[in-house]
Amino acid sequence: MKKSSNPLSIFSFWVLSFCLLLFISCSKQDDTTGERLVALNFKNIVLSTGFTDNVVPIKADKWIISYVKDGLTGELLRDSSGNVLELESVGTIQMKEGWLTLEKTADNELKLTLLENFNEQPRNFVIGIQSTDRQDEMSFTQSRGEEYELINKEIEEVKGSRKVYVSSEGCSSMVIRNDSGKEKNVETFEIFKDVRYSSEFLSNSYGAFDWNNKKDVSIFMDEILIDGASHWQGKVPYVKNKTFESYLKPGNSQKILLRAHSSLSVRGEFTYLERICNYTFTIKNKNSGHRFNIKGIWKQKVPLTPHTILE
Repeated sequence: MKKSSNPLSIFSFWVLSFCLLLFISCSKQDDTTGERLVALNFKNIVLSTGFTDNVVPIKADKWIISYVKDGLTGELLRDSSGNVLELESVGTIQMKEGWLTLEKTADNELKLTLLENFNEQPRNFVIGIQSTDRQDEMSFTQSRGEEYELINKEIEEVKGSRKVYVSSEGCSSMVIRNDSGKEKNVETFEIFKDVRYSSEFLSNSYGAFDWNNKKDVSIFMDEILIDGASHWQGKVPYVKNKTFESYLKPGNSQKILLRAHSSLSVRGEFTYLERICNYTFTIKNKNSGHRFNIKGIWKQKVPLTPHTILE
């Protein structure tokens, strides 16, 4: 007679089978996690700052950057030579506009440098990573920083750039009269009404003028010293292209004593000084603390001394 199956044995078999299936399932999930080439915290990065030489460990002995693309359109991004951004061996690639640099280090790490996004629209891009049998992506969404500030400046006048000369630029002529029977002082400062200071900042640095989102940013620049005496000191607007400031200020006056019943022709000339300075400004993202430098040249023209010529 055939013996019946032991219920306890059947139960133990099903429990063992369930545990085995659970173990296999968990092992597959663990394997999937292990197959990621970058850690989860690098998968979808949202930020409002730039950064310099940030290192991302890659979980593979051999890997390449297979693409860098626009996160919205899918368009492949390119370098300054028009080549798509790819990186197979130790070395560096940089996007055409310069705001993204990728480096594969000798330690088999990925090093990223991302410049600030000064546009009002977020910057979206995706980096594709490929190993022998796996692939992964890092997605970035970068917004503009809320506020930036100038924290350091280095200004150096270019030797030999200073030029002092006399010119009638901005000056005019006029005829003054005294129709009265007495001597009197007649105002002549009007002949200098178009004389102006000028300032011009030039820079090829990324974001040189875009970091400033205020209407008016004026910066103290180095004063002009002649034989130890200061002939100019003050602020100038930090903007692209030339800015001008009138030499005439409220209350300025220059008068000539004119005899009774007489007239006189007068004209103006001015002694000007021009110079060129190299500058380096260090700017900080106030929220993140990220710092970056802007380099350029500053050209200045200053009216030094008025000359009234009687004719």
